[in-house]
Amino acid sequence: MDRRIALLGSAGLAALSLAPRLAAAQVATVPRVSPGEYKSRTLMGGSLSKETSQLALQRAQHRQVKQFAGFEIAEQTVLAQVLTNSENPAPVKLDADHAAVLQTLQAQQGAAFDRAYVLGQIQQHQALLLVQQGYLENTNRSEDTQHIAALARVSIQQHLVMLQELAQMLG
Repeated sequence: MDRRIALLGSAGLAALSLAPRLAAAQVATVPRVSPGEYKSRTLMGGSLSKETSQLALQRAQHRQVKQFAGFEIAEQTVLAQVLTNSENPAPVKLDADHAAVLQTLQAQQGAAFDRAYVLGQIQQHQALLLVQQGYLENTNRSEDTQHIAALARVSIQQHLVMLQELAQMLG
C-alpha cells in the first residue's frame, strides 16, 4: 500500500505541473480493456519500455536521453511491483511484436540510437496510454486497479510531453 501512496504523490505533482499540456494528450474514445487484458498488456508494454531503457542507459549518447531512461526504468519497476503485489516481480517475456521492437533498437548506434529510442518510447507510451484509458472506460474493474490505471495514465501523459520535447531536441 505504501508504494501506491508514493505513486499517487508523484503522479499528483506531475499532473499539477503539466495540466495545461495534458489536454492535448487525452484520448477521446478507445476500446474497453478487460481486467485480465489490463494487467497483461500493461506489464508487457512496461517490460518493453524497461528493456529498451536499460539498453539506452548503455548506448545513448545524449545526457537527457539517459536521464529519461533512468526515470522509465524506475517507473516500470514500481508499476510492476504494484500490479503484481510483489517486491521483486519476474520480468514478463516479450511476445513476438514487442521482441521485434527491442531487436530493431538493438541494431542502432550513436545519434540514430537516441532518436530511435525516443521515437520508440513515444509509440510505447501512446500504446500504454490507450490501455490505461480503455481500462478506465470499463465499468467492470477493481477499485485498486482503477486507481493504478488513473495514476499510470498521468505518468504516461507526463512522459509523452518529455519525450516529445526530447524528439524535437534530437531532430
